[in-house]
Amino acid sequence: MSTWGKALVLAFALVATLVAPAHASNQITVSAQEVTLAPGQSSGSVDVSWHTDGNQVVQIWIREPGKAAKLWRQDVNGSAPWPYLHPGTTTTFELRGGPNFATILATTSSRAKLPGRLSASRTHLALAPGATGEIDLNWATTLSDAQVWVSHNGSPQKLYAQGPSGQGHITWISRGTTVFTLWSGTAQEHLLDTLVVTADSGATAAFDKPTVKAGETATVRWTGGEARLVNDDGTETVLSGGTAAISTQGADRKVVRIYEGGQVVSHASLTILQNDRGWAGFNYLPEHEKRYQEYLEDATWPQVRDQVAHDFDVMASAGGTVARIVLWPEKSTNAAAQARNLADLGTIAKQRGIRLVIAFANSWLTNPNWQSDRTKWAEFATTSADWMNTYITALEPTNSVLYYDLQNETSGVRGRQPNIQSAYVAMVYDRTAAPRGKRGISVMHASTDGADLAEALVGKPMDFVDVHAYSNLDLLDSAVPGMRQKFPASTVIVGEFGKSAPDAQAEREQADYTRQTLQTVQNLQVPLTMAWELYDDPRNPPHPNSIAFGQLTKDRAKPAFGVLCSRWSLVADCTTAREAAFPVRPGTLVTNAILRGAGTARLVITERDAIGRETTTLTEPVEIGAAGLNYLRHKPSDVRLQVGTTSVRIAVQAENPTLLQVDALTASVR
Repeated sequence: MSTWGKALVLAFALVATLVAPAHASNQITVSAQEVTLAPGQSSGSVDVSWHTDGNQVVQIWIREPGKAAKLWRQDVNGSAPWPYLHPGTTTTFELRGGPNFATILATTSSRAKLPGRLSASRTHLALAPGATGEIDLNWATTLSDAQVWVSHNGSPQKLYAQGPSGQGHITWISRGTTVFTLWSGTAQEHLLDTLVVTADSGATAAFDKPTVKAGETATVRWTGGEARLVNDDGTETVLSGGTAAISTQGADRKVVRIYEGGQVVSHASLTILQNDRGWAGFNYLPEHEKRYQEYLEDATWPQVRDQVAHDFDVMASAGGTVARIVLWPEKSTNAAAQARNLADLGTIAKQRGIRLVIAFANSWLTNPNWQSDRTKWAEFATTSADWMNTYITALEPTNSVLYYDLQNETSGVRGRQPNIQSAYVAMVYDRTAAPRGKRGISVMHASTDGADLAEALVGKPMDFVDVHAYSNLDLLDSAVPGMRQKFPASTVIVGEFGKSAPDAQAEREQADYTRQTLQTVQNLQVPLTMAWELYDDPRNPPHPNSIAFGQLTKDRAKPAFGVLCSRWSLVADCTTAREAAFPVRPGTLVTNAILRGAGTARLVITERDAIGRETTTLTEPVEIGAAGLNYLRHKPSDVRLQVGTTSVRIAVQAENPTLLQVDALTASVR
């Protein structure tokens, strides 16, 4: 080798010597890769340490399942405790440096686990009528006073075994839901784990796809039992051969039930979309001081009813076809009266072409108060089903409900009740009056909650699975396909998305967020999307959980409302037009204008047929103020389209010299 070649080798060796230690010194470590929680402890803590050898400023980012990565620390060297290790999940700590901190220099992770664990040889059994099945049950803890309790189909819990660990061969599993719970303390002080075992006939039914457009082919396949198609008039047609082609004309839902011994043991459902836009709408709370279930009480409903009707007019004019209403047990002070008035609301919605989604949010599951009233949670599940049935029984005759969400934002592990929400849904599934074809569930963190929920619901088909999305829209790209994989026979939707917008800057950000959300769900071909919510919270002070998520603030439309109605209504850009023309189908035209200015204005609606003949309708004039005016909150605008009308032009017409700003111009046909 030449002298020059030797010099190059030495130079490269010297560079390697200088660089390698610097690279190796970028380190991040945790005090423990696994942390066992104490009984009753909802999260664990781990010490995180990091250092660099080049005195470069680095960032520490936190990455948790189901959440976007977030910045935690920025420093050269340091250490700090992270006290938010949640049981059953792994938290990753990233050391980032380089330009814009875009390079991951090192990573480490830590995982928290509960102090006890239940497991079984299998959690789903197919059994003949009257037969029993067998499983092997195992439990392991570090606690000498651990106990295993069992409940079947909502019956009171019974003590099965006690001791720090053990196993048992169980031969008495029968059809239904059997729930095993592992506790610390002989007085059931802390719930450590929950295991759900389901047993059914083994009959299966599924459409080849959960969602189709009207006119497309749909095929249902089934095994076991007798299959019957539920017709649009409620009658049933017996199917044979194990497979059948189903017409997608008529109603927006098709349901096939599987019978055994006169009882429905399984079912399959199909969602039918009438157009390319699918279904869309709002989570609904009225713009009233009684915003939650108080507005359904007998003392309040007569005062609010007209306002609610106008709100549904606004939703319909913006292209909304569905509204989601959430119910809480602590707000059900008189459930029978509220259910009666909710049925009236359902009729109002149906008259405007809007279907309801009723979501039951049993917050007592995560509140220790229920334990003081119901020491055995299986009994609590039965009581909860009775609460739900009060509303379902009142609503079903109205035929206004698309489906019932059996537990809003179910979580596999939350607070001090690990896995209890999934077990709760499995227990109430067959105890609610929700019909086959109208059963749904929603999740907040799909990546962490979905698997637990799917395991607990094996053999219990869900018609709708609802994914919620706030702020971290990138998570939808994985959450929706992930839930489709876990629930292949279910229609996966996005039932809540929102961003608080309390000021002008935030309103622009809310509009961008809304635009990105709609693009994301369109790319994912999500058939139903609902925004949270229609109105800002009007109370003073507003509720901390609902500060400024609305698309409308009193009589003014936020920019985000324009994004929604431009996508959902017949007006292509509803925020800039004072006049718009569009093709229509036969039906009732609903138009609306949200205006600001000074003076008087009305809507001019011109119908045009195929040969150019025109008919004009003028709505009633209204006074507009600087604070704004939502036309449909004051005057009706419905026009029954004439036979032969093929297109419509609507315009905002000032009746006298007026300073006029159009926040939104909307239209739809129902």
